[in-house]
Amino acid sequence: MTLLSRLLMPHWPSIYGFALGLIAANLGGRIASNVWGEGTAVGDLVGVYTFGAMAAVAVAAGIWWGVRRRRQEITGELLVIFLIATLFAVLVNPLIARVDYPDLQGVFSQIPIYFALLAVSGWVGFLIVMALGVDRYGRELKATRIAFERKASPSRKAAAAKA
Repeated sequence: MTLLSRLLMPHWPSIYGFALGLIAANLGGRIASNVWGEGTAVGDLVGVYTFGAMAAVAVAAGIWWGVRRRRQEITGELLVIFLIATLFAVLVNPLIARVDYPDLQGVFSQIPIYFALLAVSGWVGFLIVMALGVDRYGRELKATRIAFERKASPSRKAAAAKA
């Protein structure tokens, strides 16, 4: 499989979409915080809403992948998205938003915070899917249970078919 064919896999547009959503949420928050001033009450509130928006996108990504992909595939794909979005949000978004670029200590403190926020939020999204039983494994278990019940009581199936 070539690199180009891996980059054009059918589910990759949703990966790019979630990464762009995470980056856009952070960029919008940085621009709004710059307009209303960092350190002010409104600027701090914008920062909280920015973190909330990024967490909401990560939860949506966890739900999206939890419903559509197997558990083994989710971690590898989402962690790469979250790592790229974190690095872009910390290293590139300050330049685009024209805010003060963080010093080296700020960069190394922001990277783990953003990555942990995204990873935990994505995990929460997957846990929601698992709790509802709509993940791929939960649907397989439900189908297996229904098949065993039909096999165990064929008379009920025949009675249900007559009714």
